[in-house]
Amino acid sequence: MTEVKIDKELHQKMTRFIRKGENRFDFPTAKSFVDKAVFKMLKTLEKKK
Repeated sequence: MTEVKIDKELHQKMTRFIRKGENRFDFPTAKSFVDKAVFKMLKTLEKKK
């Protein structure tokens, strides 16, 4: 595993998003949010090639 550094402002935005409605069940932690976001972006980039 690799450590990912996230600046304070981005972390606050993620936390606010995660706490809204159903998001707290889809993304129980900031780590799960980052994991899913990176995975989704990789899938999108792979489709472009």
